[in-house]
Amino acid sequence: MISFELTQEQKLAQSMVQELAAAQLRPAARGADDREAIPSSILDQLWATGIVQSQAEAGYSPSLNALLLEELAVADAAFAIAAAAPIGFLGAITAQGSPAQKKNLLPLFAGDQYRCGGVAIMEPDFAFDVSSIRTAAIKMRDGYRLSGMKGLVPLARHCSHFIVIAQCDGAADAFIVERSASGVSVGEHKPTIGLRALEMATVSFKDVELDASARLGERAGCDVQRIVNSARTALSAIMTGTSRAVMEFVMPYTKERVVHGDALAKKQTIAFRLADMRIETDAMRWMTWKAASILEQGGDATRQAQLAYTYCGEQAMWIADEGVQMLGGHGYLRDNPVEMWYRDTRTVSVMEGAVGV
Repeated sequence: MISFELTQEQKLAQSMVQELAAAQLRPAARGADDREAIPSSILDQLWATGIVQSQAEAGYSPSLNALLLEELAVADAAFAIAAAAPIGFLGAITAQGSPAQKKNLLPLFAGDQYRCGGVAIMEPDFAFDVSSIRTAAIKMRDGYRLSGMKGLVPLARHCSHFIVIAQCDGAADAFIVERSASGVSVGEHKPTIGLRALEMATVSFKDVELDASARLGERAGCDVQRIVNSARTALSAIMTGTSRAVMEFVMPYTKERVVHGDALAKKQTIAFRLADMRIETDAMRWMTWKAASILEQGGDATRQAQLAYTYCGEQAMWIADEGVQMLGGHGYLRDNPVEMWYRDTRTVSVMEGAVGV
């Protein structure tokens, strides 16, 4: 018999994040979107939850991460990705880094202030094909020379390190690159349709000289597909959370909104669509949790992560669109958060490879 019952630890962590999301994150979301930047106070509050630092501990859990990223996304997708970015970086180091890499890097993220590491997979000309990697690492006598460009890197200017996916000897590989390294440059933030507060930017690598120890896993190498699967699973959890936010906002609205003498929610068409929203949101969650569970057990989550990511992308966009439509003309006004969630959902659905669980 399959059970989806949460453990006591998961329930406590979920409750803590729910309280933070409702009391602090949701009220700050619109302001961050308007200013196109996340306040340092919000980043510090995300850090204070401990969910990022936990990646460096023995309790690292993709399943718990997926659960908490959903709760953060119910408040705001940009804030959720601000947590997911360093989670993806530290998760890759914890799961696949060499003993020396863990010893040198993990303590850097154990402090009391927000610190970000980036996972750089996407490239400006991906065209939705995550396998089309042009960034290349050429093997040299004592290390590697890295050249290429990565796009849509969240909070790029805040990152102290990047895990860069590149072609090396005919196969995909991963390298740990310090932002301060010669040849690394972070481009200016360019406004996007959604997730405006994330300050996403392009990061360029021009003939960056790397030691052999910069290769993730060093001589053992790493499983790049696992990093991609982790990113897809994280984004699926975030899209599930945003869909929940839309659903939980429009349900009371349609019950209170009177049209032609009766509540909008009593109209058969609206009632059926609300029911479908609930069904699809639950389905998105189960698919995401299955992918996270496979990752946690060390299995190959490629198929399940891709299914979850594709399904969540399609259904989250449908739910966001329905949410705007159900509010009528009000759905297009910035007075309501649904228009922001609509924009954020469209952007999350094209961010494959930017975060992780």
